[in-house]
Amino acid sequence: MRFRTTLVLLLLLAGLGAYVYWVEMPAAEQEAKKKTVFEFKPDDVTQVTLAYADREIVLAKAAGQWRLTKPIDALADTTTTGNLVNAIADCELKKELTDASSDPAQYGLDKPFVTVTVQLGDKALPSLRVGKNTPVGFSTYVQRSDDNKVLLTGSSFRAGMDKQIKDLRDKTIVAFEDKDVQKVQVRADGKDLTLVQKDGAWRIEQPAAYPADAAAVRNFLSSLRAMRALDFPADQPTDLATYGLDQPRLTLTLTVGKDLTEKRVLVGKENEKKEIYVQTSGQPTVYTVSEWVFRDLNKSTGDFRDKTVLAFDQNSVTAVDIVRSDGGRVKLNRGADQRWTAEGLDGTLSDTAVTQYLTDLHDLKGHDIAADAPNDLAAFGLAPPQLTATLLGADSKPLGAVLLGTRDANETTEYTAMRSGGSTVLLIREYLFTRLNKQPSDFVVQTTPLPGAAAESPEGEAGEAPEGFEMPGGDEE
Repeated sequence: MRFRTTLVLLLLLAGLGAYVYWVEMPAAEQEAKKKTVFEFKPDDVTQVTLAYADREIVLAKAAGQWRLTKPIDALADTTTTGNLVNAIADCELKKELTDASSDPAQYGLDKPFVTVTVQLGDKALPSLRVGKNTPVGFSTYVQRSDDNKVLLTGSSFRAGMDKQIKDLRDKTIVAFEDKDVQKVQVRADGKDLTLVQKDGAWRIEQPAAYPADAAAVRNFLSSLRAMRALDFPADQPTDLATYGLDQPRLTLTLTVGKDLTEKRVLVGKENEKKEIYVQTSGQPTVYTVSEWVFRDLNKSTGDFRDKTVLAFDQNSVTAVDIVRSDGGRVKLNRGADQRWTAEGLDGTLSDTAVTQYLTDLHDLKGHDIAADAPNDLAAFGLAPPQLTATLLGADSKPLGAVLLGTRDANETTEYTAMRSGGSTVLLIREYLFTRLNKQPSDFVVQTTPLPGAAAESPEGEAGEAPEGFEMPGGDEE
């Protein structure tokens, strides 16, 4: 009997669970789902028309690409257009009001702020008139063209429909992939700079042959690619001198791809907002861009030069011989077991200090070029140098040496470095000089006193109180 009761209860519980799962939960989800003015999928939209009192904007999608077709024919900004379509699809129906056909003016629907029309393939949805915002409640009056009822939606919808042509236009000025760029040319008054990529490495060809800094080239290309239009002051300019583009301050040319296509960007003058006019080859449109564009793209030969002091493979180094002008010297040797030892060093050698020093040498780069082929190294504090670090490889084969020095310039101290036998003196940061300007003792393991160790008292032995000093706590018993 007890078993039969338990079975009946289990069946009832299972039936109740099925009812909740199949009936109550879908109903609750449907109730919780936000009601919208229209029901459509954003991906199905093929055209959007925004009709304002003073302008009409038409966007059309073909082959997955959005374009402006009215009042101009131009690529549309993918993100902005997508957000616009999603905002229309998500337009919330907060409330239905009474028939407003008798007095649409009180809702701003006699002369709507904008009328929105959406096309789904060959099917057009009813237009949506967008009126005034409500006095309170953060809502906006809207009305479908197929219904006289006035509807309430969120006031953010009206703000989202307030678009100018420039808001919806594609703001990309020049598009490319770094890997496709074969050549970069920078032309300005008194400047003629050419960089060429070959076998994955960049070199400067003009004004002279130098290795280029790959990171500097990447940053330049990134800045050029990130440039975006702020506005479009002219699509068919009649006088380029108005924008300083008849004689541009800066001309940038990229040679791209196997077919060596040229992409050219002309940089003109500033307007009253400190925005800069630019134009690209093959497009008459004049854009304005942020003022940082000229600063970040107006590069010199020195900006692109590789300022690595000494290039070497850290794993190939078997010895580092550090000689100081004050007489200090230490030679660090790496054995077959990869352990470091030192010649003439008192104390235990710190492997960490040696490894860090080698890394700092490997990563040493200048921030500017002090001189090419100088006649007098003494003028740069390098004859004699304050420190010379010589690197040796297998069979004691020299891998190169780094010279470090200092000089006084304009009442400040400058820190210099160069490769021994090289022709370029580089300026380095003070902190880099400090990290490399080591004394032999800097490579010794520094012992740290154990916590709680007793220190010797100035008046007596460790742990003893000075004469006349009374311990707290009163007299001894």
